[in-house]
Amino acid sequence: MNTLCSRPMPRPGPALQGTVTTEIIKSWQRCLSSYNLDPSQRWKAEVLSGAELRHVSHRSAALLGTAMPEMRRLFRLVQGLDLMVLLADPDATILARNIDDAHLPLCTRLALREGAIWDERIAGTNGIGTAVQDCCAIFLGEGEHWRFCFSLLASYAVPVFNAVGQVAGVINLAAFNGPATAGVAPLVLDTLQQSGRRIEEQLFRDYHMGERILSLGPAEGCSASLVAINRDGEVTGATRGARMLTGWTDDMIRTHPNLLGTLAVEDRISFRRAEENVIRSALALAHGNVAATARNLGIGRATLYRKMKMLGLR
Repeated sequence: MNTLCSRPMPRPGPALQGTVTTEIIKSWQRCLSSYNLDPSQRWKAEVLSGAELRHVSHRSAALLGTAMPEMRRLFRLVQGLDLMVLLADPDATILARNIDDAHLPLCTRLALREGAIWDERIAGTNGIGTAVQDCCAIFLGEGEHWRFCFSLLASYAVPVFNAVGQVAGVINLAAFNGPATAGVAPLVLDTLQQSGRRIEEQLFRDYHMGERILSLGPAEGCSASLVAINRDGEVTGATRGARMLTGWTDDMIRTHPNLLGTLAVEDRISFRRAEENVIRSALALAHGNVAATARNLGIGRATLYRKMKMLGLR
């Protein structure tokens, strides 16, 4: 019997039905058609040497420095659910982990350790590798990993984006008893996404040190909608979420568009809400001083008053 062709596609899990199933099916299809991986074959992870791990860790020094405190905070929150916290780089190489001592034997056996490479093309569908591949959050429950040897592993993974909207790494929660967290899977994944956004925001603020950081709206998904503006109200940077909302590219941001001018030409509700959020944020930064707010946004005071009146702001 051809094992590759006999494996059925995963069915929607009860915890997150309809939210990640499509991503899992797409990943399984890649494992079957593009990678030609046998799910019944045992997997031996490639693990970097000490020197190689130091090299990739140095390359991700900003991510590690920002993420480690958040990983410790997250571990304290989920420790009672028997979850471990892992951090990987954009190549799906594990850089750091927070685990209980009781997890060590299984972590060793499954290569959930620093330096192990969990690239989807080699390991098959897995939290870290698939989150890197698809740039989206994913939950894999019991039996939803590609390889049978991971059948009891539950994995929650969220990509973390850097200051220019590229994948900086992945933060991952894993449990050896898959069904144990299924009932709270939406809550766990949402908590993990909040952690990912906090890391992203700190990376963004560090990159744009000294500039004003404004939000275009409530944070949702894996990336917050944040922009950096200079003293003239010109955009100098944007997170992945802000880029997806506005359609800005690197080339467009390099021209330093005026933030409110850009939002004002759009008539979509989302852009009007973003404009309102920007003005509210700028007013808060200026402690309610309208003149200072107008100056910071690079517009005239009369223009700001007109926009505030139109948006019902006082």
